Amino acid sequence: MATVLNARLNQVVAVDGEPRSFFFNGRLLSAEDLSREQAARDGAERRLARLIGCGVAEGLTVTAGTGSLLHIAAGLGVTPSGAVIDIGNLDLDLSSAGRGASFSGFGNCAAGLAEGQPLAGLYLLTLTPAWAGQGRAATLLGEVGACNRRTEQPAVRARLVEVQPPAGLSAASVRNELAVALLSPGWGLGAVPEGARVGWWLRQRIGGGAAAPGLGADELPLALLQIDAAATPLWLDTDSARRRLAVPPGGAGDAAWPESWAVEMQAFAAQFTAELMEARATGAAFAWLPPTLPLTAAGLAQFRKLIGGLPAAPELLNRTQFARALLDGWQDVPLRRGAARLHLAQLEGHPERLLLRATALEDADGRLPGGGPGERTSARVASAAARILNAGRRGEGRPSKDELSVAASALTQAPDRKRR
Repeated sequence: MATVLNARLNQVVAVDGEPRSFFFNGRLLSAEDLSREQAARDGAERRLARLIGCGVAEGLTVTAGTGSLLHIAAGLGVTPSGAVIDIGNLDLDLSSAGRGASFSGFGNCAAGLAEGQPLAGLYLLTLTPAWAGQGRAATLLGEVGACNRRTEQPAVRARLVEVQPPAGLSAASVRNELAVALLSPGWGLGAVPEGARVGWWLRQRIGGGAAAPGLGADELPLALLQIDAAATPLWLDTDSARRRLAVPPGGAGDAAWPESWAVEMQAFAAQFTAELMEARATGAAFAWLPPTLPLTAAGLAQFRKLIGGLPAAPELLNRTQFARALLDGWQDVPLRRGAARLHLAQLEGHPERLLLRATALEDADGRLPGGGPGERTSARVASAAARILNAGRRGEGRPSKDELSVAASALTQAPDRKRR
């Protein structure tokens, strides 16, 4: 956005945005004039849609059909650019997907409309809004070729974006590992270049040889899947890709960060639960654990069978304590299975309401985080935060503004300290 210098009171100052045509009697109208009106309207609608965030508002669930068919349910979503996708039920045949241009890490697959031999591999399924021409309009100039369209109908285009998993990843844990790798703000990612984020997705390499997808701002991810040479899905995970409608994530200093991070953790917990409850699930599939996982009695039995490590009996929590443990858990990070201490809680009086919490083994106390008012940050983290703040006051080490901000935030959530 351009900077306006020396603006005066009551002065009309032009700002960024799509211009609109000015109409008056006697003006000769052209296609460009009317197209400008459409662009202005579309731009206004996109800005309005971006105010409510991006992701899936309702529906748009993806399920596997027969052979290479996928079913996308009717629903509504908003792309990071603010484009609204509103469709009815859609059956998509993956067997017509061809290989497009590729690059290191992630390669772009052509749209499902393209011809070609399907390529076995891992993909993100995305939808992009488009326009489909219908009919031919009468003209004063005779035939005008391909430009002649009577109307344009809102449409969508399905695309497969190739995913390259980290090097050396076992086939058993690939779904669990990719679910964590696609989290954004990413867990285990390095510094993100300025402007390198599109909605929930990072354009950035991940340690171990994978790369985060370079999706366009008009693309709405719906599913992560693996297909064979006949384009038949071998497995399909929706929660690894789709996000519920929310403000796109920023850095830890962003006011919307807690909400967007909670959306990420909820998506990972949903993917984890779906894979856990599959008949073919094995314990080797779960290298990472979500920080918090709501469980049913059936889910608890399956977790004990495949993973284990849970206490014999759950800790009983009242409604306030249970809600605090759940909300605090959504703000934590996934943990490697071998580096996690497992806690099991039950809502008092409701044996069907269970909650698993995973915390770092090095945390000083073994109590369930969030069990009481104001408990959030471990004593170890609080001590480190205090050292950062003291170093800043003394001018030692010169911690950055972001480090000081995060340290101050951690201390306000230290154990046995009331939230402000």
